[in-house]
Amino acid sequence: MTAEFYPMPSFVSLIVRDLEASARFYQQALGFEHIFSMPGPGGKPALVHLHWVKYADLLIALPRDGRDLPEPRGTGVSIHFNLFDRFEGNIESLAEQARAQGAQVVGPLEQPWNVCELTVIDPDGYRLVFSVPVDTGLAFDQMLERVTRRE
Repeated sequence: MTAEFYPMPSFVSLIVRDLEASARFYQQALGFEHIFSMPGPGGKPALVHLHWVKYADLLIALPRDGRDLPEPRGTGVSIHFNLFDRFEGNIESLAEQARAQGAQVVGPLEQPWNVCELTVIDPDGYRLVFSVPVDTGLAFDQMLERVTRRE
């Protein structure tokens, strides 16, 4: 596969304890594609660039100063990815694959804002939320009306 290179208007960078284990988790449990690993001191990887879909990239890295970060990580933050055509658009398939790799998974759960969400906790405690639309024919104003009726 020849990777397409493009400017990344936005991306997430996560500091992890074990770069090799985290890279393996993201690829095997969640289906991210490995783009490249950047060597650090001593030649061992210090950063891994992973790809979900175009313009949805994720960088994982070791702490630059070599010190471990305090726990818990990512408290109050969720990183969202639309499933699009990954896993053929089947969020249950992603859930099954993540569970088979030992991931902590919540869902999939239908939400009133017209998506079905799957939450996966990575080995460092970061929350990743994958979603698919429930009703692709539902207009935005109809979704808003549905949500406000629930209050």
